[in-house]
Amino acid sequence: MGDRPDALDSAVRSLGGDPAIVVWNGAPPSVVEGGVRSVAAAENLGVPEGRDLGIQSSLAVVVGFLDDDAVLSEGAGEQIQVAFEADDRLGAVALKLVDEGGRTARRHAPRLGAGRPDKSGEVALFLGGACAIRRAAYTDVGGYFTELFYGHEELELSWRLIDRDWRIRYLADVRVFHPRSTIDRHADGWRMTGRNRVLIARRTLPWPVALFHVTFWLVVGMLRTPTGEHRRAYLKGWRAGWSIRVEHSPISWGTVWRLTRLRRPPIV
Repeated sequence: MGDRPDALDSAVRSLGGDPAIVVWNGAPPSVVEGGVRSVAAAENLGVPEGRDLGIQSSLAVVVGFLDDDAVLSEGAGEQIQVAFEADDRLGAVALKLVDEGGRTARRHAPRLGAGRPDKSGEVALFLGGACAIRRAAYTDVGGYFTELFYGHEELELSWRLIDRDWRIRYLADVRVFHPRSTIDRHADGWRMTGRNRVLIARRTLPWPVALFHVTFWLVVGMLRTPTGEHRRAYLKGWRAGWSIRVEHSPISWGTVWRLTRLRRPPIV
């Protein structure tokens, strides 16, 4: 969005000269050194549609995503390439995000409860701020659910990838620096979080699981919000999630069990 030019330069440099595209999401393009190509949207499309614009602007078999305030570790590209070449059903890879203190935040861990952040393996979730996706897998599941705009877009995409028998692998050895942050850094973050929890459940989960999911996250969201203002915003978003028309196309019960075995059951 053009508001972090120094961080963007650091992010691009960390790619080590690999072909890159900068998506200007509602901001006028600026010159970025290193032979980087730019694509621009006239308005802010939101996170999932902005990422979709990026992937549609590339012809690569595997497309990586890196937030403009993230820095990739040296040699990451080669490690990611090896992972995809070793498994033709690998749909996406998750990378290890670390903050200023070298810690992985709970919400950045691919396993429930932030368990085993130093252990690589198959997981049920990847984070879009630092990841790579196989184009064939992305196309197979229909891409991002762009209605979300901000929040939970990779969670919903992960459910559909696994439902189509694609695998997601967490590469604990591929580190990405990302400054510690909270939902509060986005003015509308808590409202969108509440809204999108309802939307992804209504769209993608079997109804018994969906109803448990939205109820559970109503309670958890109200407990986690730091102030009364944030609680009101979360509740407003949760209610709004029921008023938006969404086509229900649920994952199978077999996928629900597979997600559970991967330590990320879709009910929580």
